[in-house]
Amino acid sequence: SRRRKKPNVFMFVGLQGSGKTTSCTKLAYYYRKRGWKTALVCADTFRAGAYDQLKQNATKAKVPYYGSYTERDPVAVAEAGVAQFKKDKYEIIIVDTSGRHKQEDALFEEMQMVHKAVTPDEVIFVMDSSMGQAAKLQATAFQAAVDVGSIIITKLDGHAKGGGALSAVAATGSPITFIGTGEHIDQFEKFETKAFVDQLLGMGNLQGLKEIIEDKSVMESQEKLVQKITSKGGEFTFRDMYDQFQTLMNLGSFGKVMSMIPGFKNLMGEGREEQSQMRIKRFMTVMDSMTNQELDSDLKIFNTQPERLYRIAVGSGVDQRVVWEVLETFKQFKRVADQLKVMGRSGLDFSRMHAGEKERNIQNLAGAMSPQILQRMGGMQNFANLIKQMDSMGGMNMGAPSQKKSRPKRGGGRKRG
Repeated sequence: SRRRKKPNVFMFVGLQGSGKTTSCTKLAYYYRKRGWKTALVCADTFRAGAYDQLKQNATKAKVPYYGSYTERDPVAVAEAGVAQFKKDKYEIIIVDTSGRHKQEDALFEEMQMVHKAVTPDEVIFVMDSSMGQAAKLQATAFQAAVDVGSIIITKLDGHAKGGGALSAVAATGSPITFIGTGEHIDQFEKFETKAFVDQLLGMGNLQGLKEIIEDKSVMESQEKLVQKITSKGGEFTFRDMYDQFQTLMNLGSFGKVMSMIPGFKNLMGEGREEQSQMRIKRFMTVMDSMTNQELDSDLKIFNTQPERLYRIAVGSGVDQRVVWEVLETFKQFKRVADQLKVMGRSGLDFSRMHAGEKERNIQNLAGAMSPQILQRMGGMQNFANLIKQMDSMGGMNMGAPSQKKSRPKRGGGRKRG
């Protein structure tokens, strides 16, 4: 188990080309997003460009890193990097080691030396899913050399091609902890056998969806919104809708989130993800052309001064029809916000509600949704079942304020002129 306020050292091993360096960054990003103080050490001195790759990835993930262009001894680099981050009180320290094109004796000797120098809490073996049944031989060889504690399988894009690798690795006794499902930094999931099979069958991944919803930054954003609209005189504004769009974009792959909701994977269709993301970005561009007064208001300002719509359309370079779409979307968001206001400060924390209250609030939420969205979720019954399933996973809290008091900033968004 991971220890807070203590250094947890993870040493990554694997063959070259398995996605090891990318997986290091993905794991670092995974923990950073959950509030851990995380760092990366590049002890791969064999592959040309390894340090540059890790540096570039770490910068994108906003994770501190350590490495050297001049020191060729991987043991010295690993030892110095881990010592530095331990001194700076980092909680998760991930060490990337050299890989080879095949299982060479030199690779195992180097791994054992690095292992002895940094004494990791866990050795993580990274394996390419396309290896199929050959994975068992690989995993067993690495395990014999450095006592592999867990396995990450990469390049699993949701197809059955990784089935052979999964079964082969499972036979070694080392647990599969994460899977890489794409090239992007957020395409990385905790491995759950049932969730993986359910997704293959198009049945969604509710546990994965719950983890995304409970991401620290998402929770803070929702708490802030709920505190605002449930306070006296609090109203949902265009700035709040902009912030909600920003939060959705920050979740990462829109298609990944949608594929976790039962029924949505098959309903979205090819290219729908890109189309949806483009639409949100276009709406955000329109709102970028709004003044502070417009952003901090609701529809009244446009109803009384419709000439503002023309100015926004010209400023954002879109047809006035797109501005009207933004206003229609705002109406849908505001309906949900008004229901939250009625529900009070418990927000969507169903764990605080008795059975009758839960049913009533699920009905309220469904009533606030557009009929098209509700239909795409399989109708009222499927929507209610989705909420109840997520609640059964330990309480669904998608917006209620935490016990710790916080002071939300006024204005709720970026400064605009």
